[in-house]
Amino acid sequence: MAEELIIENINTPKVMGVAIRRLRKRAGLSQLQVAELVNIRQATISDLENGRGTLDSLFKVVQALKLNLVLSSKTALISNKEKTRTNEVLDLLKD
Repeated sequence: MAEELIIENINTPKVMGVAIRRLRKRAGLSQLQVAELVNIRQATISDLENGRGTLDSLFKVVQALKLNLVLSSKTALISNKEKTRTNEVLDLLKD
């Protein structure tokens, strides 16, 4: 099974940039390599990673890194966390 990195609270362009940088490095790619994959300038990748990129650039980089960009409501995140906690408690009670 493929390893998955989940970043739950991307709430600013700067945080998105940090996440993109981590995922790019994890893929073993330089900014220049990603830029060449999607036919944009390396400076555009740098801008994106520093919270100054455009949505168009973001979508191109997400595609180049073979990522999925998922939006979720805060309510859904809380609900999933509550389900996880409930399951953990139930597992403890079984023992």
